[in-house]
Formats: sequence, C-alpha cells, structure tokens
Amino acid sequence: MRLNHLLAAKPDQYIDQTPVVIPVQGSCASPQDCGGYLLTACVPCVSCRLRVVGEHPHGLFHVMHAYWRLNRQFLMWCARQLGNTQVVEDPNVSQFNTHRYFFLHVVTRACAEYINEIADTPGADDLDDPVPFIGKADANVDFAWICHFTHDAGFMTLDFLQSVRGNSSRKLDILWREFFASAHSGTANKTQYVPMSILRVFWGCALVPALDQLYHAIRTIPSGTSPGCHVGWDWAVELLNYAIKQHVAHQVSEIQIRNFVANWALLESVQERLRDLRYQHRAQTNLNHFSDAGPDVARLLEIFRKTVGRTWAVATKPNTVSHVTLGPQRARLPWLEVRGVMRRAGADAPHIFIRRHVSSLTPFFSWRP
Repeated sequence: MRLNHLLAAKPDQYIDQTPVVIPVQGSCASPQDCGGYLLTACVPCVSCRLRVVGEHPHGLFHVMHAYWRLNRQFLMWCARQLGNTQVVEDPNVSQFNTHRYFFLHVVTRACAEYINEIADTPGADDLDDPVPFIGKADANVDFAWICHFTHDAGFMTLDFLQSVRGNSSRKLDILWREFFASAHSGTANKTQYVPMSILRVFWGCALVPALDQLYHAIRTIPSGTSPGCHVGWDWAVELLNYAIKQHVAHQVSEIQIRNFVANWALLESVQERLRDLRYQHRAQTNLNHFSDAGPDVARLLEIFRKTVGRTWAVATKPNTVSHVTLGPQRARLPWLEVRGVMRRAGADAPHIFIRRHVSSLTPFFSWRP
C-alpha cells in the first residue's frame, strides 16, 4: 500500500518514465530508498527496512486470519473438544503453521467429511448446488456453523492456497474480490488488506496485453521442480532473510549484508548441487511435514454426529441455540455480519468504497467515461 500511495503521489517519476513501477506482492515496501526501482525479490537490507507482504505465506495467513477472527467461537470450541491448547483466539503470523494445520487439516476436513455424510442420508439436498443446501442448513444454527465455516472460510482459504501453488493468477484476483466483504467486517478488521486487495485486483485488470500476460505469468514462483509447488514472492525473500541471519552473525553491517547477498546465488547453487550429490542414494523422504490429522478428524466427526445429528432430517431440524460455539460472542453469526457489509448504503456502500479507493490511488489511469 505504501507503494500504491507513492505511485499516486509521484506518477511523473514512477509511471510516466522508465523504468515503470508495477507493484507486485512480496516486494519493496519503501521504494523511495531504492531509487524508485521495483525489485520483485528485493533484499531486506539495513537501509530499506523492507516489509515482505506476498501471497504465500503472508497473504495466505491474512486470508485465513480474517476467517479465523470471524469464526473463532466455533474454532475455539473445536479446539476445546480436542484438548488442543496450542490454538489461540487471535493468532499472529509467527503462529501461522500451527493454526493453518488446525484450520485446514483438522476442522475444514472434519466439517467437509461430516457434510458429505449428512448429504448421503435420505432427503438431503444435492451438494452440487450449495445455496439451497446451506439455506436449509440455516434452520439449525449448529449445522449452519459447520456449513458456513466450510463453504465461506475453509474452502475459501484452501482455494487461495491451491491457486498460489498452481500460479492461478486470475483466480487469485477473484479470491481477493471475494475476500473483500469478510475482511471489511468489523470483526475481521483487515484495515490494510482491504484496500490492498482492491488495488491488487486493479493491477490485475489495468495493464496492456503484453504486460498483462507477463504480470499474471509471474504472479507466483516455483519452490521446486514438481507441479503445484509455487509460492509467493515473499517466500524467496524470507529464505534470503533466513540465510542472512544464519551467515552474517557477527559485526553486522550493511556492507557485510550486501557482500553476502551478492554471492548468495552462487553459494546456494553450489550447495544445492552438493546436497544432490551427497544424498543421491538416500530414500525419498515424506514431503508432508504435518502430523496425521486423522485421529483428530475422527474425534470431531463423532462429536458432530452426537451434537448436531446423524441424518439430514435431524441436522436441519429447527434449532436457535448453538451447541458448537463458546465465548462471549457465541451468538454472533459471521455469515450475517459479512452479508451486512455488502448491504451497507451511502458512502459506505461497497461500490462507493471501492471506487473511492481506486480513483484516489490511480490518478495516472485514464478511466472510461
């Protein structure tokens, strides 16, 4: 967002002359310190004081975090049922891996498997059309929590992760648009990511064909050679930052950091070849670093069956008292709050809010009358 504000303030310097600056996520947050050059894998050096904000892991965390805040009553109830004390109500980015595992591998999977079970019982609606299915689930607030969390939060976050992995740039723009309503809610309170997501979508639509093709082709970067291994640009910067911390440990100075960075590509390339040579006869290791979520999923499934029901008829039986949430805000329903965001009127109406942000930050763009 700093970069977007800078472009709006000085388009003559950054847009109207070369090199033109086109912001991508995972780049320099203080371009004035870099002489106005955008480096998509910029170095977190002493002078720049860069902050990395890419689409994975940082973007994925904030997407998940918005839905975590909206669904914390349900998530914390699930954690309580499993005796999971690692899970906290409002995780920060340093706790991402633990909470992503619980969010996606445990709760989303358990909810999805439970919904599939219910959909296979007599009288159930077809899962291929989620709108009437969830509409009937809303009669029972417990089943509604499970369905809305799965559809609105769990699958949204998983879709975002898979789109990064597959470098599905235009799909990411669709997901950033979907993210708007949830992030703009008072509970999610993503005050920086809401305007950022709006401008992300703008840049995904605003470029001439040749730049548009390049922009979307390099939206994410591969982290290996296997299909579906793409990550955000912030991943490379994080690895470089880690390497700097590991090797520049004493009498740290900008000169030392710059010298290390200048040689890092060669050093890493040589080390990679040495690792391949050393471990060429070692059996391939399991690339899944997460523990088996099966036991926790099985326990949650049984709890859902006992608490909500085992059939479509029982799960959709009218019920307004929640048994699958805890905390002082257990009566707040996130899907209604998000719906309310999209129904705001006047100056707060979504289309007015979006137009205001885009037009104020793109004075250099010629809009169609």
